[in-house]
Amino acid sequence: MCDFIKPTLKLANHLSPVIIESMKTSNLIGTNRKDINNRSIFGNTNDDNIYLNCSIASDASRKLDFLILVIETLQINATDTLLLKAKNYGLSDHFSSRVHLWKMRCSNPLRKTHTFSALSSEQIDSLVELIASMAENLYPLIRQLLSSKESNTLNQERWTFFSSRLKSLIRERMNTQRSYIASLLSDDKNEFFRELLVILSLSCGKAGACRLKASLYNQP
Repeated sequence: MCDFIKPTLKLANHLSPVIIESMKTSNLIGTNRKDINNRSIFGNTNDDNIYLNCSIASDASRKLDFLILVIETLQINATDTLLLKAKNYGLSDHFSSRVHLWKMRCSNPLRKTHTFSALSSEQIDSLVELIASMAENLYPLIRQLLSSKESNTLNQERWTFFSSRLKSLIRERMNTQRSYIASLLSDDKNEFFRELLVILSLSCGKAGACRLKASLYNQP
């Protein structure tokens, strides 16, 4: 298992009452839900205090960009949906246009166009909200891809379609001269793609956004 997913899995098993309660209850529903205008999925908690002594992980921008890439693979019009959700959540300052979203994603050093800039904590919070919300809407598809109850033939067909589209987006957006990207494209087992889907599945539910956010920070 690569280091990319370990913080998220560690957090999923964290002995926090909020996280444990959310994982016990059936928050990972298989149907889409309507957006609630101007409501943050972080709720009214004082989560910011938890991260006062934490630093943003070096791979945070890379992780967030790849998670959005998976979302784009699962939903054709994902960018438009992200921008609409941002408006509904009152995040339009960071997502006023496709260009603003693109600039944030270009903080990923593995992209063909890299801005050499780091994401701010406010930008990370906004992206986490949107990714968690999109992950919950797309959970039925995510569950199908991760399911071991379907026939091998059906699973193979789904994974062939999913991985081929995701690899196509990676070739289009990422720097294929980087050895890391080349290894992803040549991996027939798609282990990294599966890990990204696991992260998205853990980002669903009542405490999903909190789990995802915590995985983006170096814990003291």
